[in-house]
Amino acid sequence: MPSTSSSKRYCLIGAGACGLAIVKNFKEREIPFDCFESEADIGGIWNPDSPNRVYEAICLNTSKRLTRYRGFPIPDEYPEFMSRRQAVDYLHAYADHFGLRETITFNTTVKKVERSGDQWRVSICGEEKPRLYDGLVVSTGHHWKPKMPEYPGTFTGETLHSIDVKNRDQLRNKRVLIVGAGNTGCDLAADAVFLSESVLHSMRRSYYFLPKFVFGRPLDRILDLTQRWPAPRKFLRWLYSLGYYVLVGPHEKLRLPRPDHKILESHPSSAAAWLVQQAQGRITVKPDIEKFDGKTVVFTDGSAADVDLVVYATGFHATFPFMDNSYFVNPDGSSPMFLNAFHREYDNLFAGGLVQPADGSFWQLADYQGQLIATFVIAQACDPEKAAWFREKKASVRPSVDHGVAYIDSERHKLEVQHYRYRTYIKKLVASFGILAHARYPEATKGPIPEQDGNEAAAMPQPHPAKSRQRELAGA
Repeated sequence: MPSTSSSKRYCLIGAGACGLAIVKNFKEREIPFDCFESEADIGGIWNPDSPNRVYEAICLNTSKRLTRYRGFPIPDEYPEFMSRRQAVDYLHAYADHFGLRETITFNTTVKKVERSGDQWRVSICGEEKPRLYDGLVVSTGHHWKPKMPEYPGTFTGETLHSIDVKNRDQLRNKRVLIVGAGNTGCDLAADAVFLSESVLHSMRRSYYFLPKFVFGRPLDRILDLTQRWPAPRKFLRWLYSLGYYVLVGPHEKLRLPRPDHKILESHPSSAAAWLVQQAQGRITVKPDIEKFDGKTVVFTDGSAADVDLVVYATGFHATFPFMDNSYFVNPDGSSPMFLNAFHREYDNLFAGGLVQPADGSFWQLADYQGQLIATFVIAQACDPEKAAWFREKKASVRPSVDHGVAYIDSERHKLEVQHYRYRTYIKKLVASFGILAHARYPEATKGPIPEQDGNEAAAMPQPHPAKSRQRELAGA
């Protein structure tokens, strides 16, 4: 049960890649909390034992610099884009380095959360009485409930969502149709060419397929750099279009349909391998599906093909099965929250990782969110004036933290943010709290915080994955 001391106590739900960052910030700032994780280990979809784990051959599409947590660098010997195994090892090294495991209650599922006056009533599976908490941070992720399209007719082959594809054997020696051209769909298609009898890739529209490297540097870092330039967004958009034309070329030359939108109006695909396989004829691009007829798939251009397996890489719904979804997401999939992290009315309800950056990792953004959430919690306890300032801001301000263009009307874009603008805005808010930005709870008024040298990340030891963890994952 929660502590009987006078200190307020918070409930943190989820210990995936984003939830870990929240736990670290709360532990570091000595905010009293309980954290519940339904699985037996950390990592969320990166946990190799989770039923929602990612595909075994998947790699991150964000570079090390824009993935890493604050103050905890990714080992130099790791490649620029981590594999699943390396991502898991990094998460474990992070948890071990900051002593996060002992603060997490594993194998514990939250079944219901309700508002109770100014508190939150949290019901835990297996416990007869609910617990009362003074605040709630939900970091359960939004990449685990599949979004499945519906088409006329009946398909008599095998149907999977991308989250159901766990290993390569599921694709082996089959005529495979991938539906959806996001990063996951392109990665699966590019991998399937080495395993499957044939690979078709259906997409409603053509997209911009971006290379991972430009001039020897990760593209996301190049984009991050250009966002710092004091240039109009229209100019940057023109520059990106020119760069795409030079580095990739017009779609007609690639034997692909021309996109029906301008660059940045849709989440691009980081799909260098996909482009190569498509150019070599190993992936056949098809338009949207019109209907099914047994194992025959009829496409909107009138063509048809027989397939054994359809994999829907069609995204996910953001959902919170233990409480009212409307706290976090609107019916159209967008978020009503300030920065997708702070409830505009309630000062004790937060979300971690409820963003979709097109050019960087939400792991890192969740870390910045955790820093700001913890700072606001401490301000409420120690500095009513600062708390009131932030309370007014989160209630009414809608900051421009995207690319500044209108996205295609699709649920996949409702949580979209621009990585640099989002984290820069949060850093400015944190700095505005002054001494509270580094204070511990409830010691924020006991004197000045020692000055930081600005190089704490460099001073942190490099994480080294445990050999036992490598052996465990070798057979995953």
